[in-house]
Amino acid sequence: MSSFLIIDGYNIINKWPKLIKAKCKSIELAREALYNIVQKYSDFTGTKATIVYDGKGKESQHIKGDVDVIFSSEKETADSIIETLVYNAKEPNRIKVVTDDNVQRNMVMGMGSFTLSCRSFEKEVGQAQKDLTQHLLEANRDLSNKCWAGRNHLWQKKGRSG
Repeated sequence: MSSFLIIDGYNIINKWPKLIKAKCKSIELAREALYNIVQKYSDFTGTKATIVYDGKGKESQHIKGDVDVIFSSEKETADSIIETLVYNAKEPNRIKVVTDDNVQRNMVMGMGSFTLSCRSFEKEVGQAQKDLTQHLLEANRDLSNKCWAGRNHLWQKKGRSG
């Protein structure tokens, strides 16, 4: 399993229906929605992530938690930053790149990384959300059972039945 995820930001924003809808309102809203999705995924799976966007102007990087956001400078592309991140990685085989760009996919696979289509990542995120919901339901049920067991134990000590 990979421990690092690199996402071609605008590629995925233009593929996921939820993000396309957000983009119709504003590109900033779509980027924020993608960030929130990736942050939750990262928190649940323990996978660090970087979202890379084509930028306008000088390169910038924002780091919040386990998710970095990089905007390329006007002299380079998000693709070239992704390639550089994979090329400079000590363990490229632990990186998964999310993009539907076939040239990009072939390039990073040639460097030893894995790729995932935008649609496949959407399914993976959906499954992680289902797993988290199930985990929370089970934890809540276990806690509830412990509370009831404790209550019954106290009632039995007091000579009551419950």
